[in-house]
Amino acid sequence: MPHTLRPMAGFSLTVALSLLLVAPVYAQSQVEALAGFELDLSSSEEIVSGETFSADADYLKTAGKPGWPPFDVIVPMAGNSEYDSRVVEAPGTGLLKFVFVTPGGGFIESVGLSAASMPIADLDKRLEYFATVLRTEVVPGLVDGKTEATSANTRPTKLGDTDAVELFGSYKDATYGTIHWRLVGLPHPDREEGFVALVQVAETAVPITSPEDYPATLTGRLLETFSFR
Repeated sequence: MPHTLRPMAGFSLTVALSLLLVAPVYAQSQVEALAGFELDLSSSEEIVSGETFSADADYLKTAGKPGWPPFDVIVPMAGNSEYDSRVVEAPGTGLLKFVFVTPGGGFIESVGLSAASMPIADLDKRLEYFATVLRTEVVPGLVDGKTEATSANTRPTKLGDTDAVELFGSYKDATYGTIHWRLVGLPHPDREEGFVALVQVAETAVPITSPEDYPATLTGRLLETFSFR
């Protein structure tokens, strides 16, 4: 279910908190579906190309966000067919989600993008404001009812040329095992409208040991290419 917030005057945000927008492809365990796949975070050899996805004015209008700032990302593609990159267009529960799975349906990673808006102010103040809302309003909905849930404090970051804030955590999922999550606030530098990215990564497929590993993940490489037009 979408988590809709209006925690402070002038701020609105809807974040899709579900792990997947598609059901598991086959009735088998995550380990079986992965079939030995493990992303090598120290190498880029598994990624030989990328495909640009443009959330243009027409797409944003269809998604119920007319007038929102268009953006582009480059979606990593596997040259050896070890994983598939899927784009799940999801108006109503978020703008869209990028899902990475193995050919057997094993879940690797996903990143969902949702719309957010806040009043225009100094960028540093907006980043601080964004961080507070994510930490106090979004994270509780994300980890509520989850087993072994953890979360860390927010910190500033930069995705490409875009200033952002991020925080991290994990929880245990009955189907996919330990899931590491990354929540990123992406305010537009000159407009009220911006976006939130929710990353979820299966530890069985991606051996994350610290937040510093996220840029080398598939979703991390995707987000590094995020750019407002």
